[in-house]
Amino acid sequence: MKFNALRLYREGETRVSRMVAQTLDDLDAGDVVIRAQYAAVNYKDARAVSGAGNVIKRFPCVPGIEVSGTVVSSTSPAWREGDAVTVQGGQEFGIRHDGAYAEFVRVPAAWVARIPDGFDAYDVVALGIGAYTSAVAVEELMRRGVTPDKGPIAVTGATGGCSSFAIDMLAALGYTVVASTGKTAEAAYLKSLAALLRTMKKGGVVCSFGNAAGETFTSSIYPFILRSVSLAGINANHPVATRGSAWTRMARGGDLRPRNLDKICFDIPFARLREHCDEVVAGTVRGRGVVRFGEPFRAS
Repeated sequence: MKFNALRLYREGETRVSRMVAQTLDDLDAGDVVIRAQYAAVNYKDARAVSGAGNVIKRFPCVPGIEVSGTVVSSTSPAWREGDAVTVQGGQEFGIRHDGAYAEFVRVPAAWVARIPDGFDAYDVVALGIGAYTSAVAVEELMRRGVTPDKGPIAVTGATGGCSSFAIDMLAALGYTVVASTGKTAEAAYLKSLAALLRTMKKGGVVCSFGNAAGETFTSSIYPFILRSVSLAGINANHPVATRGSAWTRMARGGDLRPRNLDKICFDIPFARLREHCDEVVAGTVRGRGVVRFGEPFRAS
């Protein structure tokens, strides 16, 4: 049986992705074979596909760190044909082991998670690591005593997927949200993160995640030592089974469930994935793309 996959190659100093026809024998070893239904496009995925970043750690490799679908076969007693599952999180899938951007995926049984109650095959990856990261950041703010009455919350990179989720979650919890964007048209208004730090209240908290706008920022030390501002790094690259309350609160009916999922997320045909990833890296995409499998096309 042949199927389509997007595989990244290294040719000299260049990384090149191609849609190719594959068989299961071409995929990395694993206990469970999954027919892919949906896959998310995170910024790191887009960088991998476009060849813009050092995301993939071995070549050739299928990128993509989040997928949902149905078990086709399993040598592990933990999974049976027909199980609705997802694979996301960790340091191997779509990085050192063939990942999500293929019509069939093969992985070790320990990486597979059942789609939880309150989620379906679409929203488990449409929300996925992106919304979970935002939920972890919101919980961190609350843990540090930042309540709606303490003042407005500034969210930068507001047109990106994670920030869009954060805005939605915070607004639903009663916070006043000031959304800002680093798009070129807004450059005169948003000079840098440091400008926002100068306006923070005493005891304010900065939750930092993502690197779409760059990998460094520069700030005076004074907001931290004169206003007791805290910088909290948010790491949410966790397997589904270990995600805890931030994840369960995003299920249908939960208080961190984004109210505008249909406005933030949009479908991408698998055949258009490479083009979409170039647009993400160029900064011309709003929201979060979700790859839809199942439409026939011919690999190039």
